[in-house]
Amino acid sequence: ARLENYLVVPEGGIDWTVPDDMFPKEENWHLRGKEDSEHKIVSTIRKDSAAPKFRQYQEEELGGNKIYHEIFRLLFSPSEALTARIQSTMKSLQLNPKEYSSVHLRVKYPVKGIKENDFSFEKHKSQITGWANNAVNCAAELHPNSTIYVSSDNNDTVGYLLEESHFAQHYIDATKHKKHPLVVKLVARDYSTENEHVAFSQTTEVDGFMNVFEDLFIMGLGKCVAHGVGGYGRLAAALCGGECVTAHRKHGGNLNVCSDALKDIQRTIDKR
Repeated sequence: ARLENYLVVPEGGIDWTVPDDMFPKEENWHLRGKEDSEHKIVSTIRKDSAAPKFRQYQEEELGGNKIYHEIFRLLFSPSEALTARIQSTMKSLQLNPKEYSSVHLRVKYPVKGIKENDFSFEKHKSQITGWANNAVNCAAELHPNSTIYVSSDNNDTVGYLLEESHFAQHYIDATKHKKHPLVVKLVARDYSTENEHVAFSQTTEVDGFMNVFEDLFIMGLGKCVAHGVGGYGRLAAALCGGECVTAHRKHGGNLNVCSDALKDIQRTIDKR
Protein backbone atom coordinates (compact mmCIF):
# COMPACT_ATOMS: atom_id res chain seq x y z
CA ALA A 1 0.00 0.00 0.00
CA ARG A 2 1.23 3.50 -0.77
CA LEU A 3 2.39 5.61 2.13
CA GLU A 4 0.13 8.41 0.91
CA ASN A 5 -2.87 6.35 2.07
CA TYR A 6 -1.79 7.18 5.61
CA LEU A 7 0.56 10.17 5.46
CA VAL A 8 0.40 13.24 3.24
CA VAL A 9 2.43 16.42 2.85
CA PRO A 10 1.18 19.04 5.35
CA GLU A 11 0.23 22.51 4.18
CA GLY A 12 3.43 24.52 3.98
CA GLY A 13 5.52 21.40 4.68
CA ILE A 14 8.31 19.66 2.79
CA ASP A 15 7.12 17.66 -0.22
CA TRP A 16 8.64 14.16 0.00
CA THR A 17 6.44 12.56 -2.66
CA VAL A 18 7.85 11.32 -5.97
CA PRO A 19 6.25 11.25 -9.45
CA ASP A 20 4.34 8.08 -10.30
CA ASP A 21 6.55 7.47 -13.34
CA MET A 22 9.74 7.38 -11.25
CA PHE A 23 9.10 3.74 -10.30
CA PRO A 24 7.57 1.96 -13.33
CA LYS A 25 5.10 -0.74 -12.31
CA GLU A 26 6.73 -3.34 -14.56
CA GLU A 27 9.98 -3.11 -12.59
CA ASN A 28 10.63 -5.35 -9.55
CA TRP A 29 11.21 -2.82 -6.75
CA HIS A 30 12.26 -3.85 -3.26
CA LEU A 31 12.01 -1.76 -0.11
CA ARG A 32 15.32 -2.90 1.33
CA GLY A 33 18.41 -4.84 0.36
CA LYS A 34 22.07 -4.50 -0.51
CA GLU A 35 23.44 -2.12 -3.10
CA ASP A 36 25.01 -4.97 -5.08
CA SER A 37 21.71 -6.87 -5.18
CA GLU A 38 20.23 -7.75 -8.55
CA HIS A 39 17.03 -6.04 -7.45
CA LYS A 40 16.35 -2.33 -7.75
CA ILE A 41 16.36 -0.77 -4.29
CA VAL A 42 14.08 2.07 -3.25
CA SER A 43 16.03 2.81 -0.08
CA THR A 44 18.82 1.22 1.95
CA ILE A 45 18.42 3.55 4.96
CA ARG A 46 17.07 1.17 7.56
CA LYS A 47 18.01 -0.26 10.93
CA ASP A 48 21.72 -0.59 10.14
CA SER A 49 21.97 3.19 9.98
CA ALA A 50 18.90 5.18 10.99
CA ALA A 51 17.46 3.27 13.96
CA PRO A 52 20.65 3.21 16.11
CA LYS A 53 21.00 6.96 15.62
CA PHE A 54 17.40 7.51 16.68
CA ARG A 55 17.87 5.30 19.75
CA GLN A 56 21.07 7.17 20.56
CA TYR A 57 19.10 10.42 20.82
CA GLN A 58 17.26 9.00 23.82
CA GLU A 59 19.81 6.78 25.48
CA GLU A 60 22.61 9.35 25.40
CA GLU A 61 20.31 12.32 25.97
CA LEU A 62 21.50 14.16 22.88
CA GLY A 63 18.20 16.02 22.69
CA GLY A 64 17.31 15.02 19.13
CA ASN A 65 14.12 13.29 20.23
CA LYS A 66 12.90 16.60 21.65
CA ILE A 67 12.81 18.24 18.21
CA TYR A 68 11.98 15.11 16.21
CA HIS A 69 8.23 15.76 16.42
CA GLU A 70 8.72 19.14 14.76
CA ILE A 71 10.75 17.60 11.92
CA PHE A 72 8.20 14.81 11.49
CA ARG A 73 5.31 17.25 11.24
CA LEU A 74 7.13 19.29 8.58
CA LEU A 75 7.06 16.16 6.46
CA PHE A 76 3.93 14.26 7.43
CA SER A 77 0.31 14.90 8.22
CA PRO A 78 -2.33 12.16 8.58
CA SER A 79 -4.38 11.51 5.45
CA GLU A 80 -8.06 12.40 5.35
CA ALA A 81 -9.09 8.79 6.05
CA LEU A 82 -6.59 8.43 8.90
CA THR A 83 -7.59 11.79 10.39
CA ALA A 84 -11.23 10.66 10.47
CA ARG A 85 -10.22 7.46 12.29
CA ILE A 86 -8.09 9.33 14.83
CA GLN A 87 -10.78 11.92 15.55
CA SER A 88 -13.50 9.27 15.88
CA THR A 89 -11.44 7.16 18.29
CA MET A 90 -10.35 10.10 20.43
CA LYS A 91 -13.93 11.38 20.64
CA SER A 92 -15.32 7.99 21.62
CA LEU A 93 -12.63 7.54 24.29
CA GLN A 94 -12.90 11.15 25.47
CA LEU A 95 -9.23 11.86 24.80
CA ASN A 96 -8.08 15.45 24.50
CA PRO A 97 -4.58 16.27 23.21
CA LYS A 98 -1.95 16.55 25.97
CA GLU A 99 -4.46 15.52 28.66
CA TYR A 100 -3.81 11.76 28.55
CA SER A 101 -0.76 9.51 28.32
CA SER A 102 0.01 6.27 26.52
CA VAL A 103 1.55 2.85 26.93
CA HIS A 104 3.00 0.82 24.08
CA LEU A 105 3.85 -2.86 24.49
CA ARG A 106 5.96 -4.57 21.82
CA VAL A 107 5.55 -8.03 23.31
CA LYS A 108 6.49 -10.03 20.20
CA TYR A 109 9.94 -8.47 19.95
CA PRO A 110 12.38 -11.42 19.62
CA VAL A 111 14.17 -11.25 22.98
CA LYS A 112 13.79 -13.09 26.29
CA GLY A 113 12.73 -16.33 24.63
CA ILE A 114 10.08 -14.72 22.40
CA LYS A 115 9.89 -15.80 18.75
CA GLU A 116 7.81 -13.53 16.55
CA ASN A 117 6.98 -16.10 13.88
CA ASP A 118 5.30 -18.53 16.30
CA PHE A 119 4.26 -16.16 19.10
CA SER A 120 1.59 -17.31 21.54
CA PHE A 121 0.15 -15.05 24.23
CA GLU A 122 -0.97 -18.01 26.34
CA LYS A 123 2.47 -19.59 26.17
CA HIS A 124 4.13 -16.43 27.50
CA LYS A 125 1.19 -15.01 29.48
CA SER A 126 2.91 -14.85 32.86
CA GLN A 127 5.87 -13.00 31.40
CA ILE A 128 3.79 -10.66 29.25
CA THR A 129 1.30 -9.70 31.96
CA GLY A 130 4.22 -8.76 34.17
CA TRP A 131 5.55 -6.49 31.43
CA ALA A 132 2.09 -5.04 30.83
CA ASN A 133 1.38 -4.23 34.49
CA ASN A 134 4.78 -2.62 34.89
CA ALA A 135 4.24 -0.57 31.72
CA VAL A 136 1.05 0.92 33.16
CA ASN A 137 2.86 1.60 36.44
CA CYS A 138 5.51 3.52 34.51
CA ALA A 139 2.93 5.58 32.62
CA ALA A 140 1.03 6.36 35.84
CA GLU A 141 4.31 7.40 37.47
CA LEU A 142 4.94 9.83 34.62
CA HIS A 143 1.42 11.25 34.57
CA PRO A 144 -0.56 10.46 37.75
CA ASN A 145 -4.37 10.36 37.70
CA SER A 146 -4.56 10.51 33.92
CA THR A 147 -6.31 8.36 31.35
CA ILE A 148 -3.84 5.93 29.74
CA TYR A 149 -4.22 4.88 26.11
CA VAL A 150 -3.02 1.30 25.57
CA SER A 151 -1.47 0.02 22.34
CA SER A 152 0.36 -3.21 21.51
CA ASP A 153 1.48 -5.47 18.69
CA ASN A 154 -0.68 -8.16 20.33
CA ASN A 155 -4.42 -7.69 20.89
CA ASP A 156 -4.56 -10.26 23.72
CA THR A 157 -2.19 -8.06 25.71
CA VAL A 158 -4.49 -5.06 25.29
CA GLY A 159 -7.46 -7.23 26.23
CA TYR A 160 -5.70 -8.45 29.37
CA LEU A 161 -5.04 -4.92 30.61
CA LEU A 162 -8.55 -3.63 29.89
CA GLU A 163 -10.50 -6.71 30.98
CA GLU A 164 -8.50 -8.91 33.38
CA SER A 165 -5.78 -6.90 35.08
CA HIS A 166 -5.95 -5.54 38.61
CA PHE A 167 -6.16 -2.08 37.01
CA ALA A 168 -9.43 -3.10 35.36
CA GLN A 169 -10.91 -4.36 38.63
CA HIS A 170 -9.71 -1.29 40.49
CA TYR A 171 -11.47 0.93 37.95
CA ILE A 172 -14.74 -1.02 38.34
CA ASP A 173 -14.50 -0.73 42.12
CA ALA A 174 -13.92 3.01 41.87
CA THR A 175 -16.57 3.91 39.29
CA LYS A 176 -19.31 1.34 39.75
CA HIS A 177 -19.00 0.45 43.41
CA LYS A 178 -17.69 3.86 44.55
CA LYS A 179 -15.04 2.26 46.77
CA HIS A 180 -12.36 4.89 46.16
CA PRO A 181 -12.04 8.21 44.31
CA LEU A 182 -8.74 7.78 42.45
CA VAL A 183 -8.22 5.38 39.54
CA VAL A 184 -5.93 4.35 36.73
CA LYS A 185 -8.24 4.52 33.71
CA LEU A 186 -7.11 2.41 30.76
CA VAL A 187 -8.64 2.85 27.30
CA ALA A 188 -7.98 1.52 23.81
CA ARG A 189 -9.51 1.59 20.35
CA ASP A 190 -11.23 -1.54 19.01
CA TYR A 191 -8.58 -4.23 19.52
CA SER A 192 -10.43 -7.15 17.94
CA THR A 193 -7.97 -7.08 15.04
CA GLU A 194 -4.25 -7.37 15.74
CA ASN A 195 -1.89 -4.73 14.38
CA GLU A 196 0.13 -5.76 11.34
CA HIS A 197 3.91 -5.33 11.51
CA VAL A 198 4.93 -3.05 8.66
CA ALA A 199 8.21 -4.89 8.08
CA PHE A 200 6.85 -8.46 8.18
CA SER A 201 3.22 -8.34 7.05
CA GLN A 202 2.24 -9.75 3.67
CA THR A 203 -0.98 -7.76 3.44
CA THR A 204 -1.47 -5.37 0.52
CA GLU A 205 -4.78 -3.95 1.73
CA VAL A 206 -4.77 -0.27 2.67
CA ASP A 207 -6.89 -0.86 5.78
CA GLY A 208 -4.42 -3.51 6.95
CA PHE A 209 -2.05 -0.87 8.33
CA MET A 210 -4.51 1.87 9.28
CA ASN A 211 -4.56 0.82 12.96
CA VAL A 212 -0.76 1.02 13.11
CA PHE A 213 -0.77 4.67 12.04
CA GLU A 214 -3.84 5.46 14.13
CA ASP A 215 -2.14 4.22 17.32
CA LEU A 216 1.05 6.10 16.43
CA PHE A 217 -0.68 9.45 16.03
CA ILE A 218 -2.93 9.04 19.07
CA MET A 219 0.09 8.25 21.25
CA GLY A 220 1.91 11.20 19.68
CA LEU A 221 -0.94 13.56 20.62
CA GLY A 222 -0.77 12.67 24.31
CA LYS A 223 1.35 14.17 27.07
CA CYS A 224 3.57 11.21 27.99
CA VAL A 225 4.54 7.81 26.56
CA ALA A 226 5.82 4.72 28.33
CA HIS A 227 7.31 2.51 25.63
CA GLY A 228 9.10 -0.81 25.46
CA VAL A 229 11.61 -2.33 23.07
CA GLY A 230 11.63 -1.56 19.35
CA GLY A 231 11.52 1.62 17.32
CA TYR A 232 7.74 2.04 17.02
CA GLY A 233 7.21 2.95 20.67
CA ARG A 234 10.26 5.23 20.61
CA LEU A 235 8.81 7.00 17.58
CA ALA A 236 5.51 7.56 19.40
CA ALA A 237 7.47 8.91 22.37
CA ALA A 238 9.34 11.32 20.13
CA LEU A 239 6.10 12.47 18.47
CA CYS A 240 4.59 13.43 21.83
CA GLY A 241 7.50 15.82 22.33
CA GLY A 242 10.17 13.62 23.90
CA GLU A 243 9.98 15.45 27.24
CA CYS A 244 7.68 13.12 29.22
CA VAL A 245 8.95 9.68 28.27
CA THR A 246 10.15 6.49 29.90
CA ALA A 247 11.17 3.04 28.68
CA HIS A 248 9.38 0.38 30.71
CA ARG A 249 11.58 -2.21 28.98
CA LYS A 250 15.13 -1.52 27.88
CA HIS A 251 16.66 -2.33 24.49
CA GLY A 252 17.73 -5.83 25.46
CA GLY A 253 14.31 -6.61 26.93
CA ASN A 254 15.16 -6.12 30.60
CA LEU A 255 12.46 -4.58 32.77
CA ASN A 256 12.71 -1.03 34.04
CA VAL A 257 10.71 -1.53 37.24
CA CYS A 258 8.36 1.30 38.21
CA SER A 259 6.47 1.82 41.46
CA ASP A 260 3.09 0.14 41.92
CA ALA A 261 0.52 2.70 40.76
CA LEU A 262 -2.37 1.25 42.76
CA LYS A 263 -0.35 1.18 45.97
CA ASP A 264 0.64 4.79 45.32
CA ILE A 265 -3.03 5.67 44.90
CA GLN A 266 -3.94 3.89 48.14
CA ARG A 267 -1.27 5.80 50.04
CA THR A 268 -2.69 9.04 48.64
CA ILE A 269 -6.20 8.04 49.75
CA ASP A 270 -4.96 7.09 53.24
CA LYS A 271 -3.41 10.51 53.71
CA ARG A 272 -6.72 12.26 53.09
